[in-house]
Amino acid sequence: MMFGSLFSTNRRLREAQIPALAQVTPSPWLQAWRALRQNRLAMFCLILLVVMAVWCIVGPYYSPWRDDTTDAMMINKAPNTEHWLGTDFLGRDVYTRLLLAGRISLIIGMLTMLLSVTLGYLMGAVSGYVGGITDKIIMRFADLVMTIPSLPLLIVMGAMLSELDFSPDSRVYMVIVMLSLLEWPKLARLVRGQILSLRERDFMLATQVLGLSSRRRLFGHLLPNTVPILVVMATMAVANAILSESALSYLGLGVVPPTPSWGNMMDAANSLIDFQRRPWLWMPPGVAIFITVIAINVLGDGLRDALDPKMKRSKK
Repeated sequence: MMFGSLFSTNRRLREAQIPALAQVTPSPWLQAWRALRQNRLAMFCLILLVVMAVWCIVGPYYSPWRDDTTDAMMINKAPNTEHWLGTDFLGRDVYTRLLLAGRISLIIGMLTMLLSVTLGYLMGAVSGYVGGITDKIIMRFADLVMTIPSLPLLIVMGAMLSELDFSPDSRVYMVIVMLSLLEWPKLARLVRGQILSLRERDFMLATQVLGLSSRRRLFGHLLPNTVPILVVMATMAVANAILSESALSYLGLGVVPPTPSWGNMMDAANSLIDFQRRPWLWMPPGVAIFITVIAINVLGDGLRDALDPKMKRSKK
């Protein structure tokens, strides 16, 4: 009875220590979240991006104007109490179109990020883990894509889409594919470098000694350790996709009317008269692009510092 009471007491003490130990050593994701919360600028940008996304999704439902509503008597009107950001050359409400264009631009940025990250993540992991001729083929193809200037190539591909006469809705998805095909090599090279470094670490040698399968070693141990760089590159990919789509749409080779995007809304700046006398046509989408890209880049910088302590910059 005495030994049984002693064992039960020790067990209760160990169970009581578990929550305390969990508080002393939080999970890496909790540590990253706490570090990110201490970065006020990054948190402000995160909140700003969430508010902008919600605003673009919900805002058009509360607007009294529709995107396809035209009014010949309200063409190119300056901002007033009815039209907060004025009207365009067809009498459409610029505020409503700005929100709908934000949906398209943010969707293109997010879907491009998901597609390019998935492709680059898998190609980089296979290249770094398998090695040999597979590594050489994948990396040489990635180098070939990266040596081609992206903007001229996008212009050529956009001109081809115009010749093939895709519908405005289908062009959105084609633009996503185009941008993803140019974005994945950057991530693939970074993931490959991480894999080459990690597979020589002691914990990977231990998995080899334990006889774990290649699939389990890759997906259970190698890839999870590349998540920090994946998260940071994903944020950068969103910003790059929004900028590239805006440039293409501004040139008339990306998203085309009547589908609105921030890029084709800025197409009004092609006219000198509109540029000088009607700034409400092109300044709102320009400011939206500027704020969104800056916020994403600052958030990505904060995520880098929070997720990878080795890359944390020294505080002055």
